[in-house]
Amino acid sequence: MKTIFRSPLWLLLLPFASNAAPPDLPQWDMTLLHSEWVTPNIIRIPFTLTGTLITVRARLDTLEGNFFFDTGASSLLLNQRYLSRPLAGASENAGGITGKVRVLGASKVNTFVLDNLQVVNVMADCIDMTHIERSKKTELLGIIGYRIFDGFEVLFDYESSRIVLIRTDSKGNPLEALPNWEYQPLGSIPVVTAGHVAIIKLQFAGRSAKSFALDSGAEQNLLSVTTNKRFLKEHFEIGKRIKLNGAGKESVEVLSGRLKNAQVDTFFFQPMATLLLNLTEINTIYQTNVDGVLGYEFLSQRPMSINYKKRRLRIYYKPRP
Repeated sequence: MKTIFRSPLWLLLLPFASNAAPPDLPQWDMTLLHSEWVTPNIIRIPFTLTGTLITVRARLDTLEGNFFFDTGASSLLLNQRYLSRPLAGASENAGGITGKVRVLGASKVNTFVLDNLQVVNVMADCIDMTHIERSKKTELLGIIGYRIFDGFEVLFDYESSRIVLIRTDSKGNPLEALPNWEYQPLGSIPVVTAGHVAIIKLQFAGRSAKSFALDSGAEQNLLSVTTNKRFLKEHFEIGKRIKLNGAGKESVEVLSGRLKNAQVDTFFFQPMATLLLNLTEINTIYQTNVDGVLGYEFLSQRPMSINYKKRRLRIYYKPRP
C-alpha cells in the first residue's frame, strides 16, 4: 500500500505576475511505503483473550488452531482428541491447582510455527483438554509452554494485545534491542528461577514480603491459604466463595478476594483479584515454596517482560506520539 503526494515544490520560489497564468510546471511523485515489520530476533505475536487467558494461533505440522500461551507450563501440551497418530508412554506425572493431570503419552512434532517463530522436532505431552474446551467454549489445540520460547525474553503487552519475543544469547543479552519509540524501560525486578518457573518477591505496604511465581496461565492471582491472619486482615479484601476449574478435571471451592498494597521498590500495583487456596500441590510439582502465583491480574497492569537467563522482570512504558 502506498500514498502519493503530487507537489510542485519549487512553484513557491518563482515570481510571476498576479494576472498571468502560472507556468506549466513538472510534477514529482513522493511515495511513502509501508515496510514489513519483520525481524528474526524480535517477534511480535498478536493475541486474543479467552476469559483472561492469552490465546494465539499456531500451526502444528499441518494442523492450525488455538493455543493458550502459558509460562506456567514446562513444555508443549497437545489436546489428544486432535491427534491421529499413536501415543506412547502414558503416565500420570503432571498436575495443577485442581489435582493431577493424566498424561496420555508423548508425540513428536516435526514443525511447530507460532507467527515468525518455528521450532522443529519437539516432543509434546498429550492430555485430554475436553473439559477446558467445554468450560472456555473454544476449540483448543494445545498449550504453549516454556520449552518453546526458552531462547527468548518474553514481553507481555495486554493493552496492545500482543506478546513480544526478544531473542537472547546464552547469557540473556538481547540480540537486538527493542526500538525506544516502542517500549522504554522503567526499571527491573530480580527474579529467582526454579526450573521453568520465574519467582519474584512483592512487598506489602513496604513491610511484609511474599514470594510469587509468575504464570501467564493463571486467570487470577493465587495466595496460599496458610497465609497468616494478620497479613490477610491488612492486605486481603475477602469476597465470596467460587468453584475453580483447572488442568485437572476436578473442581474445588475457594475463597476469592482482592490482594492490596503490593509493591516492589517504587513500583506500586493496583489491587488484584486473588484466590485463596492450598498451594501444596503446585509447590510439590514445581519444587518451589512460593506464597502465591501472579497471573493476568499482575502481568496486565503495564508492559513487562521476563528474562529467564538474566533473572530479571523488566517493567516498561510506551511513549505516546
